[in-house]
Amino acid sequence: MTGQNEPGAGPMSRLVRRRVARVRNGAPPVSEDELIALTDAAAEADAIEDAERDMIASALALDRTVVREVMAPRADMVTVDADMTVTASLEIAISRGLSRLPVCRNDIDDVVGVVLLKDLARTERSGGGDRPVQESMRRAMFVPETKRVDELLSEMRTAGGHLAIVVDEYGGTAGLVTLEDLVEELVGEIVDEFDRPEPLMEPLAGGEALVHGRMPVDQLNTLVGAALPDDDWDTVGGLIFSTLGHVPEVGETVEVDGLRLRVEHMEGRRITRVRLTRT
Repeated sequence: MTGQNEPGAGPMSRLVRRRVARVRNGAPPVSEDELIALTDAAAEADAIEDAERDMIASALALDRTVVREVMAPRADMVTVDADMTVTASLEIAISRGLSRLPVCRNDIDDVVGVVLLKDLARTERSGGGDRPVQESMRRAMFVPETKRVDELLSEMRTAGGHLAIVVDEYGGTAGLVTLEDLVEELVGEIVDEFDRPEPLMEPLAGGEALVHGRMPVDQLNTLVGAALPDDDWDTVGGLIFSTLGHVPEVGETVEVDGLRLRVEHMEGRRITRVRLTRT
């Protein structure tokens, strides 16, 4: 008898086995829409938890999600120079709560490797704190920003990698993606003792809200019931940049689909806070 705690006995696994069985028996494979409908019905009947339904939906969506949608953009990357000492690099890693740091030679578009916190600590303890960090770095993994998340997740699991540098169509650094980022697409946000939670959306009195510039447009649409376009951009900040046609200043606004988006705060050329108001 199969027990509930037996590995592979969860609802997602059972759905997959049923789908495979249908194919082996010559029946047409179950479509994604059918699987979503099945999980919705199971959740409504309390046969599975809402969290399980969401995980199944996330797993089915992985083959449609590309790395660009989940990566940390280059503006958020923390890097170290190849000539920086191990001690200085270790201090940066500890202060930022990071276990891995990209190593650059000339600028952020010239990533030459990745250094691990444990390697820095080991070198420091052995008396090599003054050595250049490039002597402790490992080979970096590079992936195009259009690579599918499910493919990269599989490659990272096989290779044992935990961080990849994302490259744009011109060969420049677009950002970075970690194994944790990919897993979070499947199971939801993972918070550890190093994370500093920063809400993407904060409701305000009077029906307004503060939205982070990097909040995905499709996520905002779902939360507020809007239909903001996401043609050539993924984030609210990208939408504002594209609509205005220039780098905005604090106080500038755009109106799209019945919503007024006012830039409240910027860090350099990055939009970090947007006030959302229904018009």
